[in-house]
Amino acid sequence: MTTDAPILFIGGLGGSGTRAVAGAVAGIGYYPGGCLNGANDNLIFTELFKRPDWLRSRPSPARIRDRLRLFEAVMTGGVRWHHLLRAPGLRRFRRDQGHGFAGAPGAIGWMTKEPNCHVYLEAILETWPNAGFVYVSRHPLDMAFSDNKGQLGNWSWLFDLDPAQWPTPEAAQLEYWIRTQRRLDALVARHPGRVFPLRFDDFAERPAEHLGRIVDAFALAVPRARIEPACAGVIRPDGMGRWRDRDLSAFSEQQLAFCREAGWEA
Repeated sequence: MTTDAPILFIGGLGGSGTRAVAGAVAGIGYYPGGCLNGANDNLIFTELFKRPDWLRSRPSPARIRDRLRLFEAVMTGGVRWHHLLRAPGLRRFRRDQGHGFAGAPGAIGWMTKEPNCHVYLEAILETWPNAGFVYVSRHPLDMAFSDNKGQLGNWSWLFDLDPAQWPTPEAAQLEYWIRTQRRLDALVARHPGRVFPLRFDDFAERPAEHLGRIVDAFALAVPRARIEPACAGVIRPDGMGRWRDRDLSAFSEQQLAFCREAGWEA
C-alpha cells in the first residue's frame, strides 16, 4: 500500500498535549499503528527508540537511520520474522500490529505519536524526505509544574543539563523545556516547511482552526468537512494555567525572561 501523503510524527515533552493532537490527526485519516498505550503512544517506537543507554553509546547516524527504516517496515507491513533477528522485543507486537498501514484500508498515510520522538527529530527528517514533524509545546511554566518529568531523567544529558544543579525539580524541568525549545528554533530554521511548531494552549482553545493549519502546512489531501469532526474529542485540560497559583521564586529571571521573549506569559 503506497501513498503520497507525508509521514507525520508528533512529539514534544511528556504531558504537552501530544495525545489530543494525535487523536485529531488520526481522525482525518492517518493510521497511528496498531500497538498503542492509554496515552496513544506508539509502543513500537518506544520499544526501538526510548533507550537512553543505546543513545549514550553514540550510535552512528547510519545505525540510527537503519533502526528508523526497521520501524518504517513494521509500520507499513507489520512485524515479520526477520525483523525479530534485529529486534527480538518486537515479538510481542506481532499480532496487534498485523499488516500495519498495508492492512488499514481508507487510511491516507501513517503517523507516529510518541513524545520522545522529538529526540530523533533531525534523524527522522533526514531519513524520510517526505516526513513532517508536529512539535507540540505547552506553556513552559505549566510544564515546569507537571508531574511528568520522565524526559528530564532520560534525556537531560543530551542537552548538557544536570538536574541536580538546579534548586528544584521544577526549575530543572523548565530549563529542559528551554533547551529543547532552543534546539527546536534551530531545526525549524534548518528545515523550513517540515517542522510545525504547535502551541497546545492555542490548539485546545481552537482545535479545528489549528488542525486546519497542519493540513495546509503539509498539503494534506483532506476534505475540509473532515476537520471539525476529527476534533470532537479535544478538551481543555484542567491543568492549563496551573502555574498562576504556584510560587515562581525557584526560577531564575533569565528563565522567565526566555519564556516571555518566546511569547509566553510569565
